[in-house]
Amino acid sequence: MLAALTKSQNKWGFVCGRVSVLEGRLLPYEFFVNLAGLERADELFHRLQDTSLREHMVPGAVSWEDWSTILDNYVHEQVLSLRQNSPNRGLADLFTLSEDYLNLKRAIQNRSGYPFNMNVFSEARLMEVASGNASLLPDLVRPAVASLSGITGGDAENQMLLDIVLDGAYLRHYLGLGNHPEIPVVRDWVKSRVLGRALVVLWRAARAGHPLKLYQQHFLPLGEFNGLITDLCSMGDPRTWGAVIPGRLGDLWNQALEAEEDEQVSLFELLSANTLTAMARSAKLQTAGPERLAGFLWGLWVEAFNLKLIISGKLNKLDAGLLKSRIRDTYV
Repeated sequence: MLAALTKSQNKWGFVCGRVSVLEGRLLPYEFFVNLAGLERADELFHRLQDTSLREHMVPGAVSWEDWSTILDNYVHEQVLSLRQNSPNRGLADLFTLSEDYLNLKRAIQNRSGYPFNMNVFSEARLMEVASGNASLLPDLVRPAVASLSGITGGDAENQMLLDIVLDGAYLRHYLGLGNHPEIPVVRDWVKSRVLGRALVVLWRAARAGHPLKLYQQHFLPLGEFNGLITDLCSMGDPRTWGAVIPGRLGDLWNQALEAEEDEQVSLFELLSANTLTAMARSAKLQTAGPERLAGFLWGLWVEAFNLKLIISGKLNKLDAGLLKSRIRDTYV
């Protein structure tokens, strides 16, 4: 059963009025299917000129790096603009946090420059981390970053540890940002997204033969998922995990296992994302409230994912049928 939407949220009226207008610019599922069916990349770029993305397109953008930056900036600009009008600005951070962690990883590695959009971690804070000072990071992040001191070398083992520690920090940070008991729809949605992401990381790790106890060590504590993560890391074989994964995600896990082995993880990611979109769509029933903003921002994130999928696929000459099968359900 879905949690109830909040009521009498007049303070959200202005930002949700903007959202109502912006929702009309989101692209429907059929648009992406048609885009994936185009034969040439130049046809695709011409078609994108008829969307709201045209304001961000730059002449001569033909490489994946160009388009990845264009799409990231397209999303980031809208998120920050809506964040400024939001009574709860932290809600928008849920949709920018992944870029912040890419910059944080570079800071920990003491690599020059932070090419990804910044929001939660300022450049000044990242430079402090690069110099070895993590003391001013949020409480949810600081212990994990501090634990990496002296073990951030370039060998494969240290790089794997760095990724595991930051994945765990990201999951805790994300769960903390979404811990809004007064907004049960957002809280439940965030829990589903965190668990889905954790499951994908663990599944890929198990298939790669990585020690799952290491993931357990650096993912926990993770709130109500502590017991489940512990159990999964002890069970080992992902084919048995569906019996203990609760609710809808457990059903999706078993459904994904029916696919070819090399498609199972990707299918689970697709099914999980589509479930999150179905949850988010309930927010469109609300005239004014935090759920309406969060639902739209997820819809915007999915739109950018689908665009990246198709642009990258066309530039790499991937089969149209394969691209169509990986398009995620849209918010509109």
